Amino acid sequence: MKGTLSALLGLSLLLSVVNASAQFVKTKDVEKMKKRTSFIVVKERPDKKIIKLLSQKAPGQVAEYKQAIKQLNRDFPEVVKQYWALNGAITVEQKTEKEVSRLRTRNNRNYIVFDCQSMKVKPGSKVKKSRYARTYTSSLAWKIDDKDLSVPVINMYFIENDVQYPFYIQNMSDRFPDFTDLAVGLRLATYVFTEQLGGISERSMQSEIKHNAVYLKDKTLILCKNWLDDDFAEGTAKADYPYPIRFVSKEELDDIFKKDAFGNSAIAYVPSGVFSTFDTNYPSMEVNVPVVLDPVNGMPLCHTDISDEMFQAWGFSLIPKMGKSMVGFKKIRNQDIRNFAKAMKE
Repeated sequence: MKGTLSALLGLSLLLSVVNASAQFVKTKDVEKMKKRTSFIVVKERPDKKIIKLLSQKAPGQVAEYKQAIKQLNRDFPEVVKQYWALNGAITVEQKTEKEVSRLRTRNNRNYIVFDCQSMKVKPGSKVKKSRYARTYTSSLAWKIDDKDLSVPVINMYFIENDVQYPFYIQNMSDRFPDFTDLAVGLRLATYVFTEQLGGISERSMQSEIKHNAVYLKDKTLILCKNWLDDDFAEGTAKADYPYPIRFVSKEELDDIFKKDAFGNSAIAYVPSGVFSTFDTNYPSMEVNVPVVLDPVNGMPLCHTDISDEMFQAWGFSLIPKMGKSMVGFKKIRNQDIRNFAKAMKE
């Protein structure tokens, strides 16, 4: 029984970290999306509350935070131009939230809007409406300690709709998003949309993902050194994995994505998602699952096994005040490499 439940939780959590949307996009929204070729990327502004908080607790990070916002505003439109491939030729504009709001008041129905928001997971706070298990902030969270469980996501909505009701939400890692995070996010979204446009249901996608590891054959696995566990042994990984492994720095990985120069490779990545629990004190957990994806089409090829951790956390959530706020692994371990190799044999 435990094995069956663990397997079901494993498949469910994989889609939880691949996409944060509670369900697939409605058919009518897919049809509407296909007809639009004008996109707006919302321009972020430094949040005064975050600057005040940093000034009090980590003054040295104020300039770092402001620079990260500037870089995000440079990267996001370029990533959309390069990596959004579902609508053919598109135009991409960058506008502030106020400018987007003015277009909305004019009953404009030409645009799809992309922005980055923080998906809040607040331990100790009860969810007032179980239907809406997530709350959103207009600005990005800037983590200064491990207790902040805000998960950055790409929010997609039609300009005529309320920003609080996106038609799709895409996970990234739990880091402040950079070019690579945004590119991976849009690749993953592309895969989900392509599958749905092909008539694939969510359940069918879960079943397909389970067997996608076969596509890892003969591909070079790219591992970013910055994302490896402190105890990671490169020699052990090469011995455990049946195909070549290429270790790169974060700068080298960014360059690969900017040049779209993947060749015959697969990328290991650690997206963060949200998994609902039964504990009203801890209604949600942040879940981090190392996965391998095809960087060309965004197809998730396999993921590490955290089914035991998920089963335990899910069980504890049945007991009041026993829930966990975080599950999984934020760094790639040697065990994950062995799990990736094992997935190809199943």
